[in-house]
Amino acid sequence: MSIAAPEPTEHALNTTAPSTAYHRPEDLNHLSPGPVEIGHTFLSASSYEGRLNVSPSRDDLTTSTMSSSSPSSQGIWSVALFSVSTILLFADQNLMAPNLTAIARDFGFDNDERDRKLGGDIAFAFFVLGAPASYVIGCLGDTYNRSILFAITVGIGESACLATAFCQTYLQLYWSRATTGFALGGALPLIYSVLGDLFQARQRHMVGGIVGMGTGLGILLGQAVAGFIGPTHGWRLPFVIISLPALVCAVLVLLTVKDPPRGQMEAAAIAFRRQDPMHQSSDTEDCPFVNEGEDNVDEGVEMAPTATSKQRRDRNDDVPGHLYHHHTGDDDEEDGIMLPTLEGTHDYWETFKMLLRTPTVLLCLIQGAPGCVPWGIINTYLNDYLSENKGMTIEAATTVAMAFGLGNFFGLLLGGAGGSYLYTRDNRWPALLSGITAVAGCFPFWLLINLDNAPDALPAVYCGAIAMGFFSGVTGPVIRATLQNVTLPQARGQAFALFNTFDDFGRGLGPVFVSALISFLGGRQPAFNVGVFGWVICGIVNLLVFFTVDKDEQQVQVLVSAQLSSRSRSND
Repeated sequence: MSIAAPEPTEHALNTTAPSTAYHRPEDLNHLSPGPVEIGHTFLSASSYEGRLNVSPSRDDLTTSTMSSSSPSSQGIWSVALFSVSTILLFADQNLMAPNLTAIARDFGFDNDERDRKLGGDIAFAFFVLGAPASYVIGCLGDTYNRSILFAITVGIGESACLATAFCQTYLQLYWSRATTGFALGGALPLIYSVLGDLFQARQRHMVGGIVGMGTGLGILLGQAVAGFIGPTHGWRLPFVIISLPALVCAVLVLLTVKDPPRGQMEAAAIAFRRQDPMHQSSDTEDCPFVNEGEDNVDEGVEMAPTATSKQRRDRNDDVPGHLYHHHTGDDDEEDGIMLPTLEGTHDYWETFKMLLRTPTVLLCLIQGAPGCVPWGIINTYLNDYLSENKGMTIEAATTVAMAFGLGNFFGLLLGGAGGSYLYTRDNRWPALLSGITAVAGCFPFWLLINLDNAPDALPAVYCGAIAMGFFSGVTGPVIRATLQNVTLPQARGQAFALFNTFDDFGRGLGPVFVSALISFLGGRQPAFNVGVFGWVICGIVNLLVFFTVDKDEQQVQVLVSAQLSSRSRSND
């Protein structure tokens, strides 16, 4: 079966989405039974056999939207472990920056070779292996056990980080850092795919903010360890200090984190369990991750059941066939699989095309590349720029980087808490928050780059770094929660793989682009001023999400409801 539109039926001739706007989460419970477009596929509720009436009362809607249920102990442990892992992965990424000049001298490089080989080429090496690893592992995460994949990915990458401490040639350094990019590229899609199955839509901004704090704390930790230990004990020791606990985290994920059933926390899935006593009992027993107190949930979508998977294939009906593969035998129930999984390259290709036909997914992907160019400056050049070009000591420059990490920490808090609050009011408003703050982050960044008397104006430098980190931290939790909410549970691994690939494009090619600008414009300062404009482009694209996210969230719930109904009938 193809995801392309089937022959039109009497119910699929109307190719317009419901005209009613649904901007608050509870409005998803009253979706129009009209056709909804998913890519080029149209789902018409009136074409389904039967109808599920799972709409709650108005009092229940108010309670479910404004209150929050308590996550299970397994969910809390998973979030904590993934948060620590993220801290260590981003700390790893920042271990070279404070000692860039020291590493260059160790390998006999001049200043131009330092910027090109250590600043540009090795950052590009992160992209060379990080991007393909991200995509392949993300796709595998839509089918296979994500805890095992995470442990293998981080184990390989952090072993290479440990090996960096023993490199004797530039070629060894290059490939060890390239392999380390494998860990960062492959781990993040798995983390956010799992989180999407642990928490409901309204909780994902906050949870994403908590895990995303690893970005800011990782920057702070990596810069601190390398900046304070490197000058006295050498630039190699920090790689040992960070890699060993990261390897421990990989083992703990493998031994203690159970891969949650895909799709269990979708509004349509929760509604399906509520209206079907048989699935309600079995699914809840098999899903230790389901939040305690399911009275406080993002309640269901008023959807209609479909025919069985075989009947749908025989009739060439409206729903994408590659999303209706079911496992046979007892493994389906024992593993707690709530939604069909992808099987074979054809399914991955069809899912890839469906993702690129979703406007919000496209915008989430596009904003990543330009938005990561300023991050490339921060991670690769900023510390060395402040010490070598602005006359600050390595320790003072490291303190600036730590101030940025501190600001980023609070920005992530705002992105998580603020995004969750705004989402309960209108699911379009978080996009405004992320877009405005992304643009605002440019101004303290420009101040920091162009301040001439940095050593004599340290309070202003520290305040500017905190403000820069604060504004830059907001976008991450919002955009990741948005991507979770507009993608199907069994496609999120691939969706975040694409997302991380675009991020890798910015992180890897951004420093290469900046190093080329340094040569073209004759210095670091003008090149950095141009690179900061990446956040302006990122902010504008985030603002465009305001116009697409509502419709795309509705489409996901329609298709999840149809899949679960198909599963129910096929089991019958």
